[in-house]
Amino acid sequence: MIAPLCRSIPAQDVAAAFVVNPTGRCVNHLPTISWFISAMPRSAFAATGTAASSRSIPPVISAIALVAALYAWAVIALTPTHPGSIGLNLNALGTDWMVFWGGARWYFDGNLAALFDGNRFTAYLNTAFAGWLSQPMPFRPWVYPPTYLLIMLPFGSLPFTAGYVAFQVVTAALLAAALWFRSDCPKARGIVLTVALVGPAAAYNVGVGQNAFLTTALLVGGFRLLRTWPALGGILLGLLTLKPQFWLLVPVALFALRAWKGFFCSIATAVALVLISAAVFGVDVWWNWIEFARGNYVDAHGQWVEMGRLWGVSLYACLVSAGTSQSVANVVQFLGVVLGMALVYVAYRRPLSDDRKLAALLACTFFAAPHSSLHDMVFLATAAALWTAEAANRDKPLAQWTLALAIWLAPLINPPLVSLPGRFTPLLILGFVAMTLTNRSTEDHDMPRLGSRAAPVPAVYLRESGK
Repeated sequence: MIAPLCRSIPAQDVAAAFVVNPTGRCVNHLPTISWFISAMPRSAFAATGTAASSRSIPPVISAIALVAALYAWAVIALTPTHPGSIGLNLNALGTDWMVFWGGARWYFDGNLAALFDGNRFTAYLNTAFAGWLSQPMPFRPWVYPPTYLLIMLPFGSLPFTAGYVAFQVVTAALLAAALWFRSDCPKARGIVLTVALVGPAAAYNVGVGQNAFLTTALLVGGFRLLRTWPALGGILLGLLTLKPQFWLLVPVALFALRAWKGFFCSIATAVALVLISAAVFGVDVWWNWIEFARGNYVDAHGQWVEMGRLWGVSLYACLVSAGTSQSVANVVQFLGVVLGMALVYVAYRRPLSDDRKLAALLACTFFAAPHSSLHDMVFLATAAALWTAEAANRDKPLAQWTLALAIWLAPLINPPLVSLPGRFTPLLILGFVAMTLTNRSTEDHDMPRLGSRAAPVPAVYLRESGK
């Protein structure tokens, strides 16, 4: 079998791949072996039953992912007529978008001073959308800093449904563009976009009208732009302070990269947002938000803690759901932030591919956030997508594929307050990060793929054959 394959390749060229140096160690001529295999006729692989083309996602993983995605989108599709009939009860489509759109409308209507009166704002939403909601919302305050209201103003000037659709389309397009730009695996862009934008997390983000596409796009786009336009990358990362809990690990990654221009541009952008929002809305709005945050975020008995944070999917929410006291959960959450920072620093100091580092950052960002929700798991879905792009062309154990699939499916086993498996989500994330940091990436990424027509002829072959 081997002899016919080797007739067209000089014997000395084949032997060059296995040269032994005087110390007795084999010289690394793996590129020569790669070229040698790529030169074999494809019929030879067919005869042995081995595929010469690039590998793909294991069929069992693809099948489970397809069923899960169809189920998640079915939950969203049935929400207007039968909310909660086959899954999580979202009350109605766009319940979070009501908050964003309603906040912008209050600014246009001159009611901005009362925006952080949570009970009054909830009453307004229940009245304005009585025909849209399947039941009144118990407590739905505006919890975002005034800087976020800035970007809501253009969409708030549109009718509710038009603004809802426009925001989801625009932010999904931004995430798609960020993932497309300067990908480490250009041929796998389609896989990455599919995994990131059609999974359960994406479905819930669209279903409630949230901003996870935007925040993920800012993080991915910011770090990819750092390679060529560090100032612009820093600006995007500074915009991420619109949702501050997802910005916590950004300075750590920039410090690890020694990306000083990006770091200072990020800080400058965050400061500029504060100043612009103060100029547009007034300084009093910031004081009102700080007072609201102090009374609702810090106070363990605040309404938002009961109705918002405990229904989230953060480390804090998982621990409290498991019976841990809120004070202990807050301490562990703080330690989770520290651990996330350490893991991100390690990731950006290791010789990993850029997308592998980014996958670790996305997962750690979600893990460390003091508050996160189902829709924010777009961070995890995107991390899984970037890992999948590299893994699809390599032999990865099914156990690793299962772990990546698990964090992609995480929205379906959460929130932890009503789902026992959801309480183990932080452990799944840590396992995924460990897998991302320990798997060999750079060496594999630099090597030509076996069987690829684009595999270059190694220099050693050219030298020794006289070609």
